[in-house]
Amino acid sequence: MLLGLVLFAVTWQVLARYVISVSTPWTVELASYSFVWLSMIGIALGVRRGRHMLLDVWDYLPYRRWLIIALDTIAAVVVVVVLALLVWFGIESLAPAFRRTMPGLGLPYAYVTLAVPVGAGLALIFAVEAWWVGVHRKRGEERTEIGTLFQPADSVIVKGEI
Repeated sequence: MLLGLVLFAVTWQVLARYVISVSTPWTVELASYSFVWLSMIGIALGVRRGRHMLLDVWDYLPYRRWLIIALDTIAAVVVVVVLALLVWFGIESLAPAFRRTMPGLGLPYAYVTLAVPVGAGLALIFAVEAWWVGVHRKRGEERTEIGTLFQPADSVIVKGEI
């Protein structure tokens, strides 16, 4: 839906500008703010599917479960702290954003500012879930082979997939 909004807004802007020679200011705002929401939701989904950040260097070293768990835990703590800070500062920035209005759409900037704490909050939940799944996986099992809480069992994810 968000990608559809971006596509619609950009297409309308091009048609309006070059076909009927009218500039519509709301299309630029709609496209850019939809893209912000799309990016933040995409980050959360990337974390959820284990595709955001994945170190597979351990596949080439002798199996040391304690080392893998320790490094995964350290990485998870760093990610969780950064995401928690994004949620915190995103919420802090909402109050001033409600006082400003987007000139093209006439809506408060808070609607686009809200994308940061929502996306980071979802990514935080998914990062904890990914850590939990990673710590409890069996030897030889890929992170991407282990289904996350709401991932369909028939979903196939290939390492290196784009």
